Amino acid sequence: MPIRLKILLACLGLTALTLALGGYTRTAQKELGDVAIRIYDDAFLAVSYLRSAQNNLVRSEASFLRGGPDSEEALAAALPDVLEDLEVAKARAMSEAGRRSTAQLAEDVTELARQSLQDRDATLATLNRIEDRFQTAVEIFAGDGFRYRRSVGEIVERSARRTWFAILFSVLVALVITVVLTRSIVPALRRAVAIADAIAEGRLENRIPIRGGGETGQLLRALSTMQNSIAASLARIRALMREQESSHAGKIAAQHAQLDAALNNMTQGLCLFDANRQLVVSNHRFAEMFGPPAPGAAPEAVFPTPELASLLMGRGTAQEVFQCDLPDGRSVAVSRQPVAGGGWVTTYEDVTERRRAEAKLSFMAHHDALTGLPNRVMFREHMEHALGRARRGHGLAVLTLDLDQFKAVNDTLGHSVGDGLLCAVAGRLLGCVRDSDLVVRLGGDEFAVVQEQAVQPQDAAALARRLIEALAPPFLIEEHQVVIGTSIGIVLANGGEDGPDALLKSADLALYRAKAEGRGTFRFFEAEMDALAQARRSLELDLRRALVLNQFELFYQPLVDATHSVITGFEALLRWNHPERGMVSPALFIPLAEEIGVIEQIGGWVLRRACQDAAGWPGTLKVAVNLSPVQFRNRDLAKEVTAVLAATRLPACRLELEITESLLLQDSEGVLAILHEMRALGVRIAMDDFGTGYSSLSYLRRFPFDKIKIDQSFIRGLAENEDCGAIVRAVIGLGRSLGMAVNAEGVETAEQLEALRVEGCSEVQGYFFSKPRPAGEIAGLLQGGFGPGSADSSTGAVLAEAS
Repeated sequence: MPIRLKILLACLGLTALTLALGGYTRTAQKELGDVAIRIYDDAFLAVSYLRSAQNNLVRSEASFLRGGPDSEEALAAALPDVLEDLEVAKARAMSEAGRRSTAQLAEDVTELARQSLQDRDATLATLNRIEDRFQTAVEIFAGDGFRYRRSVGEIVERSARRTWFAILFSVLVALVITVVLTRSIVPALRRAVAIADAIAEGRLENRIPIRGGGETGQLLRALSTMQNSIAASLARIRALMREQESSHAGKIAAQHAQLDAALNNMTQGLCLFDANRQLVVSNHRFAEMFGPPAPGAAPEAVFPTPELASLLMGRGTAQEVFQCDLPDGRSVAVSRQPVAGGGWVTTYEDVTERRRAEAKLSFMAHHDALTGLPNRVMFREHMEHALGRARRGHGLAVLTLDLDQFKAVNDTLGHSVGDGLLCAVAGRLLGCVRDSDLVVRLGGDEFAVVQEQAVQPQDAAALARRLIEALAPPFLIEEHQVVIGTSIGIVLANGGEDGPDALLKSADLALYRAKAEGRGTFRFFEAEMDALAQARRSLELDLRRALVLNQFELFYQPLVDATHSVITGFEALLRWNHPERGMVSPALFIPLAEEIGVIEQIGGWVLRRACQDAAGWPGTLKVAVNLSPVQFRNRDLAKEVTAVLAATRLPACRLELEITESLLLQDSEGVLAILHEMRALGVRIAMDDFGTGYSSLSYLRRFPFDKIKIDQSFIRGLAENEDCGAIVRAVIGLGRSLGMAVNAEGVETAEQLEALRVEGCSEVQGYFFSKPRPAGEIAGLLQGGFGPGSADSSTGAVLAEAS
């Protein structure tokens, strides 16, 4: 029988034994549980209900004995409860005597319930008889409980004895099964282990008896097969060893052939010299590189010409690696390795192509791919050496160049023209410098020139002029004539103490100054430029936090009807109340906000606050809000205006949005679309600072502005300069012809106001009427004299005088 079947039968037997023992135990537990339940149901509950009936009757009897007007009714009311408890006690009684006693008690209580309770003597006699019967019943129930508990103890003891007997029987059966299983398996396994140990020790002549078809029989058959296989393998190995001894010479010859093949397929030339300095081995590649050598030749004979003598530089006993550049242009890497017992082996590798590839990669890493000029990496490396020379007194200047109008070339003519332009610029720059100077492309349209060994600052200024003049003439790129210019920043390395990055930063600051002052020029770096840059950076950080810290506020300047001298609205003017700087000029922080990208958030806040303030003004006073060109990048600007008007409940006709002429140059079609959307809402659109920008009349034709605002620079020169008067007259006449209102900013004198009235200007504003006021002063301003016929305040007096 197989071992697995034996083990399975043994496990099944033990499992059946365990199930039988568990079933018997379960039966005993159920029997004991039934006994416990009967004790509770029959003994405890019967006595409990009997005692409950007795206690109810005793309480009622005590109340009856105390007398009182309701004593009979209380006794009568308690008797039904006593009868119910007696019925339960009778049903739970454990003997016939208990049931008869409870039945007799129930009859006595029923009799008591039927008789008249007014007869106290008869009632008391019945109660005493019932009490005696209760005592008798209690004694009977107690006796029944005692007898029942004694019988339960006998049942438990009997169940325990049977359980122990079952456990002992189960253990005995399990031991029998274990002994039988062990005796049927272990002896065969011991025989198999002994045979395996013998085979492992090398004894291969063991007699292996094979009996049965189980696992032990299979194991013995496998051991027999393994013993025979090992014996056969040993025989084959001995035969092979005898064959190898006979063919050893042939194998050595084959190995020599393989070695020759390996040597002759090497990419390096190889030669081996012995201790007597005679050539022993050389390969095919060596012959290709230097010609076939004579066997046994000395090194000088192998390399006889002076050109090849450099290949014999290493003649010591240590390992050497070096490179030689041969007159024919080849570069050879030489590796010389001493050999144990004397002599050496040398390999020669032609690395000419590798050196060229490395040189090309190095050039690409240090030069701009488009123009071929050195890049930032080479600029930094060159500057490290140049600064060292500058510390020894050599004049050093760094010039940074930025091409003017290059972005427009890329945008209008395409990047291919832009790339061609950069290459042409690089050529002109190289034509303006000396061989000792370095021209670098930093990236985009930014270039740099490092000027050394020059008299500074004269030579740097002269070079800057040459560069500006060289880039001024038009370029012809792909049949396009391109005109650009350049702005240059110059920094001098005073003693070479600053690093390359610091010098480049300083040159950039000078470049920014040159671009700010009109482009097409150059500026030297000055120390205050860095201070201004740091101050600008500090102002930028403060500006980013200003909106969150609630540092902005709006001031309002009145818009006055020039004919009737009454206020028609106010222009909202943004003020930045910095806790340390005080009031920061809008001319300083508005361009910065546009540059760093926070003007959209600030402009949105201004629009909401201005509409919120204007919603509280009386009548139909309008509010004028300036919009930055940057805000028009948001194609949902009209929706934002709609949302603000809805949130503040300000009528659209009371909102006037002012834009500048420069806005229409960015994306005129997109801007005009947004303006038409806002105009459709009922919002008024005004062109601010008309006459200071491009003043293209086509914009007035393409979009019907509601108002034109004349810049205050023309108003200031109205009395002294006839040209200003002519411009103002022309703009007013243009507005009248196009049906547009005209506003004059910056009115400061009565003469200016009168001149504007004569020309027919419809609206004015300026310090002559009022300076910009906080929102909190608007109500007082209106009540103090702004309006027809009032002149209580100074502003009102001014209006009255003007009218």
